[in-house]
Amino acid sequence: MVNKVKKSIVEHSLISSGDKVLVAFSGGPDSTALSQILLSLREVMGFEIALFHLNHGLREGEAERDERFCISWARDKGVPIFVERREVTNERVAQRLSLEEAARVVRYQVMEEIARNWGATKIALGHTMNDQAETVLLNIFRGTGLNGLQGMKFKEGIFIRPLLAVRKEEILEFLREENISFVQDSSNQDPSFLRNRLRNLIPFLEREFNPRLVPALFRLSINVQEERSSEITIAIPIEKKGKLSRVSLYYFKDASSPERLRLARFFIREARGNLWDISRKHIEEVARLLEKGEGEVPLPGKSKVFVRDGYLWFSPGSFFLTDVPPWSFSLQLPGENFFPDLGIAIRGNWKGEESKKTLQSVDWDFGKCHPPFEVRNFRNGDRIWHKGKEIRVKELFYEKGIVKEWRKLTPFICDREKILWIPGLALDERVRVGENSKQILTVSVSWL
Repeated sequence: MVNKVKKSIVEHSLISSGDKVLVAFSGGPDSTALSQILLSLREVMGFEIALFHLNHGLREGEAERDERFCISWARDKGVPIFVERREVTNERVAQRLSLEEAARVVRYQVMEEIARNWGATKIALGHTMNDQAETVLLNIFRGTGLNGLQGMKFKEGIFIRPLLAVRKEEILEFLREENISFVQDSSNQDPSFLRNRLRNLIPFLEREFNPRLVPALFRLSINVQEERSSEITIAIPIEKKGKLSRVSLYYFKDASSPERLRLARFFIREARGNLWDISRKHIEEVARLLEKGEGEVPLPGKSKVFVRDGYLWFSPGSFFLTDVPPWSFSLQLPGENFFPDLGIAIRGNWKGEESKKTLQSVDWDFGKCHPPFEVRNFRNGDRIWHKGKEIRVKELFYEKGIVKEWRKLTPFICDREKILWIPGLALDERVRVGENSKQILTVSVSWL
């Protein structure tokens, strides 16, 4: 099987010399076999490898056992391992996901975080041909289109799946022959998980219909992937506006019904980052949204797609579109001000003094300000001096693509006469530093 995996890695250009490969390592048979094979190839192919293990804490003593096994296995092999413990229950409640979905969301989030910190160029996953067959079959039961028939790919962005063409039976045989130990996850037998019930269904389908069902479903996925790769790629320019993503409705105005479906799917995938749990029904609802030119569509994980101000918008689950009442707090400048309820800190230091580096900071002429200072949210009628004239802040919001519900979440730093600074948007030109400025204050905003 080592030769089979090596051939797969070469054929699909999964790993190159100089890569840093982070392996998702649960201690189960698939990830253990993958780790062992990649370790045997790293010197020959010239890449680095590290392991990553996440303890969800969902299986009590078994989770602790798995963590100890992974640490011990890595130590014996002399390979670095990153071990993290993260709470899944909170994510499940916050995003309104099933336990299985929440665990996957947290796992991928932490995995990508570790990969960034370590500088990984690839993240290797232990998905097998059996996993591919289950995925395709599950999508068929859900009434998928062609995209769902593609299943998983050998390479998707930073993620690679070197075992995707290898059957589970071959992996277990390899582990037996090499006398390599691993752990078993008892939750894989839990019938409350949909995928487990499907996994138990496949042997019946093999007996009654096709003993080569798993390879057949795998071939189906590869055939569809090849067909889809030859099609003209649909792309539309998507802008990022803070946590939101948007695209002008102009790009949809002449689209036919099938094109709207493909464009809607493309937009969701690019804005959301994936199509996990996105059904054809969701895509059809977004396509109808485009046809009507108004409304909104809720998506899994409390995210949503909506139309406003001539744009199609995507809002992630961590962003809440809601009516926010007026609020204001006094500011001590120079000085440090912390607002836990707002999730921000505002600091003011005289120019030249050591100050904390932040992404949002400006200098202003303190002599042109009129204390006391305050931080508050948007009010109707607010104006600011911008690009040589006084304009309504509403115009600035529209220019920058800030939707109505987000406007009252944006902090405004003011003195008793005017708005001085809207972080990320504009500094009032009347307090800009000039040649004759004597007292220069550096003001910064950072998230707590």
